[in-house]
Amino acid sequence: MMHNRAGRKLRRTTSHRMAMFSNQLDSLMTHERIQTTLTKAKELRPLAEKLITAAKNDGVSARRKVSQWIPDRTTVKKVFENIAPRFVDRPGGYTRILRLGARKGDAAEAAILEFVDYRFEPKEKGPRKESLSDRARRASGGRVETVRKDKPEPEEGGDEGAAERKAAPRQPKPGRGDKAAKGTKTAPKKGPSRTGPSKRGA
Repeated sequence: MMHNRAGRKLRRTTSHRMAMFSNQLDSLMTHERIQTTLTKAKELRPLAEKLITAAKNDGVSARRKVSQWIPDRTTVKKVFENIAPRFVDRPGGYTRILRLGARKGDAAEAAILEFVDYRFEPKEKGPRKESLSDRARRASGGRVETVRKDKPEPEEGGDEGAAERKAAPRQPKPGRGDKAAKGTKTAPKKGPSRTGPSKRGA
């Protein structure tokens, strides 16, 4: 029989794991909703519900028990004064887990751990931030003209040869036939002479 095998180690030492749960419990009691991985949420859920059950009976021992996991005094005060009284008539099951699917990056299954009476209230969108182009358009009266840099003109007393080279028309380059005609001379064709038969035999 294997003993002391309950719970997930989450690839952490005991002190690291307890510190992580303490931070997550603090965030859960402060915001009443946190987003984490599914395995962490399953390990954190029973701890959170035990703290809520202990906070139902306000006393010195209950406050010491909650303070072991939540070091912030203002959060401990909120647990006893705001959160625990909401679940006095509920025997258990104060939290719920909402699965979000695989998250980007490491493809770990994400989840949301929140109280069952949590109501999501979307934040109001603030005014749209003005971009630089909108600011320039507003400052110029609605039109923004792009400024193009003109090329500097050559000075009058500068290079005169360059101006003459630009003004002179370009001459076409000689083709292959011209190169052959210039480089080599054609030899005279050999053939019968048209002067008639030779007079050597006469």
